[in-house]
Amino acid sequence: MRFLRLLTIAALAVAASGCQHGRPSPPEAALDPVAVARRELAERYLENEAGFTARDPDRVMRLRHPAFHTITPDGKVNTREQMYQRTRDFIARIERFDSLSEQITALTLSGDTAHAVVDQRTVRQQRIEGALHQVRTSVVQRESWIRTPDGWLLWRVDEIHPGQTFVDGKPRP
Repeated sequence: MRFLRLLTIAALAVAASGCQHGRPSPPEAALDPVAVARRELAERYLENEAGFTARDPDRVMRLRHPAFHTITPDGKVNTREQMYQRTRDFIARIERFDSLSEQITALTLSGDTAHAVVDQRTVRQQRIEGALHQVRTSVVQRESWIRTPDGWLLWRVDEIHPGQTFVDGKPRP
């Protein structure tokens, strides 16, 4: 009987050590809003990549906020409508993506806005002046996402730092 009581007390002590105010402690990452946002944005980037891989501009643009815009390195602002047309034109030239990746290298939160520094890389088969070529590109840019009732939507792209472009393995001037 005494052994059973000690076993019960030990079990309650172990259970209590994992509780705070009567509730189980969530994993540490669930408490960190940046970690939660990083996980949620990683899912959005997978959706974005799937839209491009499917060559579906409407699917890509569903991840864009109504006020989506870009700011080019020279300070020019492109509206959502302009970027929609640019996305359609870009996808129309692509035969297929051999690889496409978007890696968050830094992330900060400010209320319901997440600012992600993203390293994007593609290898694709693309038409240039009617001929099919392998094109390899990279860019590092800041992408700002707004949390909405429908999930995170891309609001702004700025601080764009294009990498070298290679066409058929040769640097493009």
